This record gives sequence, C-alpha cells and structure tokens, in this order.
Amino acid sequence: MTGGMVIDQWRTPEEAREAGWAALVGGEDFFLTPDWMRVLQDSAGAWMAYLTATEEAGLVAALPMVLADHGSPWALGRTDLLIRHCAAEGMAGAADVLAGFGDPDRLMPSMMCGGRHLGRTRLLLHPDATPRSAHDVVERAERTAALHGCRSICFPYVDASDRVQRQVLAERGYISHVSGQFAALTLPGEGFMDYAMALPSRRSRRVRAERRRIEASDAVISLEPLDPAEVPRLAALETELFAKYGMAGWDPRRSEAVLYAAAERLGDRALVTKAVLDGRIAGFGLVLSHGGDWFAHRAGFDYAAQGGLPLYYELLYYTLADHAPRHGVKTVHYGIGSTAAKVSRGCTLSTQSLYVKELG
Repeated sequence: MTGGMVIDQWRTPEEAREAGWAALVGGEDFFLTPDWMRVLQDSAGAWMAYLTATEEAGLVAALPMVLADHGSPWALGRTDLLIRHCAAEGMAGAADVLAGFGDPDRLMPSMMCGGRHLGRTRLLLHPDATPRSAHDVVERAERTAALHGCRSICFPYVDASDRVQRQVLAERGYISHVSGQFAALTLPGEGFMDYAMALPSRRSRRVRAERRRIEASDAVISLEPLDPAEVPRLAALETELFAKYGMAGWDPRRSEAVLYAAAERLGDRALVTKAVLDGRIAGFGLVLSHGGDWFAHRAGFDYAAQGGLPLYYELLYYTLADHAPRHGVKTVHYGIGSTAAKVSRGCTLSTQSLYVKELG
C-alpha cells in the first residue's frame, strides 16, 4: 500500500478482470483486454503478471508485465534485440543508447511492461489519475522485476501521445529512443471505392487498378471468423512470410499456438481475410475486433501461388474497406513495420519510443 493506494499483483488475466481492469481499457487498447492477455498467456510460454492500483474512488491504474530472457523468441519485443534492431534501422537515438550500454546482453533478463504487442505498450490510467499514481505503479513494477532477477525493465513502444507515461518514465531515470511508427487508417465513406477515391489521385488510380487485377483473377476473397481447422495452413503461410523477411528459423507451432488460442478465446471477434486459389488458401490476414475498431494482427502468403497478385493490399486494406461499414468499423490499426507501404494506403503514423532502465 502506498499512501491511500493499494497495489495488487495478479497472476492471471481473469483475476485482473475481477479487479476491474476492463474499466481502464479504451478503444485503442484491444491488446490490453483480459481476453487477449489470456491468448498471450496461453501461447507465450513466459512468466506474466498484472498490477492494479486502487484508491478510494476505485481503480486508477493497471499494468501488464512479461519476463523476457535470452530464450524468448520476440525479435521486436525483447529489450536487447529491439535496441539492436532500432540502431540498425537508424531510428532516432537508438545508436546512442546502444553505445551507452555497450553490449545490451547486460540488460537481460528484462521485464517488458505495457503489453507484449508491437506498438502502444502502456500503463493504463484513469483520466483522473495523477502522475504520482503512475510513479507508484512503475516503482512497484521495478521492484517486481528486481525480485525476479531482471537486469532491466522496459516499456518497448510508448506512444508519442502518452504524455503522462513519458513524463513519469523520464523522471524515474529511463532512457529512450524511437522504436517505430504506429500506423492506423481512418476509413472514409462506405466501402472500397470511397476509400480509394479519398487517396491522392495517382495513388487512387494504382489502388483501383490493383483491385481490378484481383477481380479479374481466379482468387476467391472472403472475410470470415477464424476457423480452427485452417490454423495449420495459416501458420505455414505466416512462417513463409517470416522466412521472406529474414526469420528463417521461425517454428510454425508458435503461430499455431496463438491462432488456436485466438479462435478459442475470441470467437467471432477473430476474423480472417482469405484468398483462395485452386482450392487452397494462398494468403490471409488476421483481424481482431474491438468495439468500432479493427486490429490487423498477423498475415501470411504462398508467394509462389500468388504470383504477381497484390494479395497483401487486397486482404489487409481493400477487403477491410469493403466490409468495415457493415461491422460498424471506422478505424483499422496496423501497428509498426512496413511504414512506407502503410502510408501509401492512407495510414497516419504516431511515433513509438522504447524506454529502458537498468536495475542495480
């Protein structure tokens, strides 16, 4: 207990839910919902815990934590690997942070805070919460990390708009660098054509031409709830995507674990856009529904089967633009990575920053 605040630590998302966690979750916080945190706890194979802070008026703050070590296969969600990646990509400040630590292996194991997702990892705060409350919760997280033998504590993707969290972390001695750009798309009008016509004229012509190529092909495009029977094929396609982009050692069973858990825990809130060619799935996108927002989370493609068809754009943009109105969706969140491609299809960006503190 800190002053008038009680900070509790929970081992399961269900316990956190009972403590009132969901009351702090906003429209952009799907990955911090208890249901999704259960998906991760079922599939990540890592120690996880959840802090809640309660004052007399009720719950004021909540923070998920996950312990990452040298065996954690999270290239963009693990302190040492993320710092190296950001420095290699030339992200602002990352080279200086890397040079300051010398070898970021010294930071491992590391307690990752704010959710194990790529973009907008954060401390959930009630609108009336004070910076003092945020300080107290982060301090508890630091003590928990030290208790579990962590050499550092890290908030990997703090959004530029999250002013209180950034202020508190800076005051507590965290150092930071840019770790990505979070992309989101606000869909105008009703359907694909309204979306396409809202783009700059040259880009609009290209997008409409890509849609015509899909329509003239034999690809059967659909948006349906995630079917567990299709999980092995989807996992194989995601593994092929990872191999194309340099992650040749990815085990498809990791993809299967997340997809099976999503189907079980989320039901029809886990949607899949699919392209079927010659009776076989040649591409997919996993889309997670949260209120009036969609979160494009995973994808995979049979690159030999798709040939030159623009399945990535069709499944992750054009099909979603078509279906969004009937689902009451106006915003699609795409997270980090492939920034140029996302901006080319109308996304806006918000800067993400890694904050890390070495523990004595």
